[in-house]
Amino acid sequence: MSRGPGPDLKALVRSRVRAAAVAAGFGDAVPEEARIVVELPREFAHGDLACPLAFALAKALRRPPAEVAAAVKEHLAADAVVERVEVAGGGYLNFFLGGEVWEGVLGSIEAAGPGWGHGLALSGERILVEFVSANPTGPLVVANARAASFGDALCRCLEAAGAKVEREYYVNDAGSQVRNLGLSVTAFWFKEQGRESEFAIPEDGYRGGYVKSLVEPSFSLVPEAFVPHAQPEIVDRLAQVSVGEMLKRQKADLGKLSVAFTSWFHESELHRQGKVGEALEALEAKGAVYEKDGARWFRATAHGDEKDRVLIKSDGQPTYTLPDVAYHRHKFARGFTRLIDIVGADHQVEMATLRAALAVLGEPVDRLEVIITQFVTLKRGSEKVKMSKRSGDVVPLSELVDEVGPDAARFLFLLRAPSSHLEFDLELAKSTTMENPVYYVQYAHARLCNVVEHAKAEGLGSPSAVDGAPARLADPESRLVLRKLARWPLVVEKAALTRAPHLLAHELMELAQAVHQFYSQNRVVGAETAELARARLALVAAARQTLANGLALLGVTAPERM
Repeated sequence: MSRGPGPDLKALVRSRVRAAAVAAGFGDAVPEEARIVVELPREFAHGDLACPLAFALAKALRRPPAEVAAAVKEHLAADAVVERVEVAGGGYLNFFLGGEVWEGVLGSIEAAGPGWGHGLALSGERILVEFVSANPTGPLVVANARAASFGDALCRCLEAAGAKVEREYYVNDAGSQVRNLGLSVTAFWFKEQGRESEFAIPEDGYRGGYVKSLVEPSFSLVPEAFVPHAQPEIVDRLAQVSVGEMLKRQKADLGKLSVAFTSWFHESELHRQGKVGEALEALEAKGAVYEKDGARWFRATAHGDEKDRVLIKSDGQPTYTLPDVAYHRHKFARGFTRLIDIVGADHQVEMATLRAALAVLGEPVDRLEVIITQFVTLKRGSEKVKMSKRSGDVVPLSELVDEVGPDAARFLFLLRAPSSHLEFDLELAKSTTMENPVYYVQYAHARLCNVVEHAKAEGLGSPSAVDGAPARLADPESRLVLRKLARWPLVVEKAALTRAPHLLAHELMELAQAVHQFYSQNRVVGAETAELARARLALVAAARQTLANGLALLGVTAPERM
């Protein structure tokens, strides 16, 4: 039994497809083997792998793709590797792999252990992923929880594909919103002193209960003798102290979701080093800035935008865009091969302006990816809850995690692509039934752990892949589990390359379904023969390991008992 890496399923298909296409008489139109695309079908029922080669050949041959695919199929004889091939989707070749492919799977899983599914598709890449990056003027909310869950899971996938990944949180600790926080904290202090009429919260200030909770820790670090007069320098000091306190709380909240960052980069550092001014000067040198109504504008319309965008307001303060340009210049200068920004839907226009400005400055914008996360609707009963830091009507991230638990929060956030709007069902998240997706997957893992322990107690010993000969696992339930296990590395690779951790969540649910079906139809202890019992036990151990590995990539625990 092989103990090395699992079979390269794509290579197995590529070699056969190319040979068949040549045998079909398509000659020079057939690309080299390494250039033949092999992918996972959108639906598992469509096979283990799919090849769209016929679509590429059809153009050169001037024949319908389905006709080309049928001709290639005629030269794809069924054998121990390829059980059968079907033509579908107007020209796709769908491959159902045979028993020989499964020979090394259980041994490969046993040998790789926690590394099963990991690969080298992104080896050599050094990637900086920036995510969450919420303003430090209020608590993290449900939308931030989605961004945190997605960003962290994506980083885990990228690392599993061989990339070196750094996680960064950009702290907007400069600008009017920070000063407004200081003014709001000051106003709450006056209110506590019974002097509310002397100092009001500004129109753009913050009114949530969390602001009141900042008064004591913030004022404890500011000379109280200066407070009654609320001098600007004291308000600015209060603002920075309040920001520091909010960051401590944000880090603690993210810790509840098991999300940690490599670095926390502060906007104020860009201003201190003069990087923001340098970015403005560089844009001006390119003729991309002009003055109007006392403000400085970026010529965004020259790059396809519907209107030009303000860089410096008439009061001399920069908008978000200019520091962002300076920040991304700094990112590129650090030598990353790729930058990934994960931002909310309300930042879509800003990111387009940012890309245009960076292109003007000659930065390699082709190395910058922007992933937009859509909004989250949180339902309490039949009512939707609004979220606004300034009004104080918020649902904090910490409250959500405390109510439903980190595993349910992360898994449910990762069930959908970030580009899709998400409705988070609190009742589903808290339920301990098979309708709850995370419970469904975790329960499959716990069931398998129980099978292993029961087998040991009955004298079957520890599971070993040596005993897992696929020839003994001929029942359809075992075969289905084997198929799912064999394709797991391909799913992890696809999730990393397409930036789609939700693929793992759905694959885990399908694997869990196969495991539950296997469990209900096949006995391990009490199987017809001892050999069959040990073979099934080896399959159980491999499925348990794969479920645990998949949950780990999503940042979700794999409990042994439930």
